[in-house]
Amino acid sequence: MQPAEKRPPIINAPLPLTVFALLLIALHGARVFAPQELEIAALYHGALFPERFWGWIGGPVLLPGVAPPYAGWMGAMAPFMLSTLLHGDWFHVILNAVFMIAIGKPVLEMLSALRGGYGPGAIIMLFVLIFFSQAGGGLVYLLLNNPSGPIAVGASGGISGLMGAFFLMREGASSRLLSRNFLTVTSIFIIANFLFALVGPALLGASIAWEVHAGGYVAGALFARVLIWNALRKLDI
Repeated sequence: MQPAEKRPPIINAPLPLTVFALLLIALHGARVFAPQELEIAALYHGALFPERFWGWIGGPVLLPGVAPPYAGWMGAMAPFMLSTLLHGDWFHVILNAVFMIAIGKPVLEMLSALRGGYGPGAIIMLFVLIFFSQAGGGLVYLLLNNPSGPIAVGASGGISGLMGAFFLMREGASSRLLSRNFLTVTSIFIIANFLFALVGPALLGASIAWEVHAGGYVAGALFARVLIWNALRKLDI
């Protein structure tokens, strides 16, 4: 008698990534169904808010009484991380959750190979990569929206960083930031984001923060290159 074949899991992804993707959806649901005051407070303190940031740096306070500068450095730095957990609508958060799993899985496998196997170290490095890329995307967004601009939310910076890391690391030890293959796929990524930013408002009813995507992509690629260099240095390659 042949043993019954084991059914594949519905979500074929590492548990940490699945949990994080579901957390993004759950947090959006909690914010949507929370009292309006809490929903506004979450955006006020967690979204990338150019007027508040540049007012804190010392720029003009463009919206006095509405968007006062941050009271301290912790408040100013928090949105670089917290914006990952906030999304504009259900389509936005579900799309990001799906991309987080789809792109995060192969990147985690690559990180595991660099670290000699799947384990806590590779998982921690994956989330460091995500949040580092999110911060890089947020920084580029604020630099290009000085002294004012719309608020920005979403995990797109981290996801773009996963893309940058994936496209770089898939070439293995020969990965180079200026290699023809990486520059080609990077050009395609930039063009696609530019076109998406143009048609996004008409298709989705909301603007696309292409600056976050571009900054996150570059940050993720740089982060991955440092990891590769460090792994090769340890192996004396």
